[in-house]
Amino acid sequence: ARVFQENKEPTINVIVVDARDGSDILKLSDAHSGEELRIRNSGVIISEKFSINNNLKAGDYITIESASGLKAQVKINAVCKMYFQHYLYISEDCYSSLFEEPIHYSSIALRNAEESGRDISSRISGCEGFSSLTDFSSLTSQFNTMLEALDFIILVIIVTAGSLAFVVLINLSQVNISERIREIATLKVLGFRNGEVSSYIYKELFLLSLAGGIIGLPLGVLEHHFIMNVINMEMIMFGDQVKLPSFIYAFTVTIVFTLIVMLLMLRPLKRVEMIESLKSVE
Repeated sequence: ARVFQENKEPTINVIVVDARDGSDILKLSDAHSGEELRIRNSGVIISEKFSINNNLKAGDYITIESASGLKAQVKINAVCKMYFQHYLYISEDCYSSLFEEPIHYSSIALRNAEESGRDISSRISGCEGFSSLTDFSSLTSQFNTMLEALDFIILVIIVTAGSLAFVVLINLSQVNISERIREIATLKVLGFRNGEVSSYIYKELFLLSLAGGIIGLPLGVLEHHFIMNVINMEMIMFGDQVKLPSFIYAFTVTIVFTLIVMLLMLRPLKRVEMIESLKSVE
């Protein structure tokens, strides 16, 4: 079906079900609150990606067209989570009251107890009167496989970014020690212990990592939104929310790398000879 707006006519898959039996077939949840949605005898439910593409929200009115070409205006009751294609869910009573025409069903929904659709497929393969069979369990498996491949790419990016941060921290530490080697040697001459001398360098390194993490987290959110907009697809919904655990993991990894660098720098600091303090230019 088509939805008529000011300058465009986007298409959407219309699913007409009985309001009472619809909850047994469809498990819809609110796009924002996550609460379970039920199909009512008035109004419709649309998918989240369709609402974003067409700037629609719950409470708005849209004009839809029936299979016979009749048009009617209906209210959007809610927006549901949906990550693939565009759907509009409407009850039998609401559809009949809007268009005043009989409903001609073209699909049958079956719940299969098996893990795949092979059992049902083998049973109805010899029947007449159907054009195709869609196994949603197979579609779900294919979609999960695609997401697993995407997770692997994300893992490679995380490892690469972590390696870059590790190398940068090591280089900063080495440059810091080489440029202040006379100061470090002087501290040893004055009787400072290795732990106190190390803290002299480590405090700066830790503060730099802390500041980098605090500044980098909000910049990471902006980069995430940018990447999601770049890979945006008209028929697929990608999540664009960054939850609290992601911030915690990213900041923890940064601190862990900093601690590892500190341990690696212990040996170079211990090897600084006190004789270096005599080479300072007066």
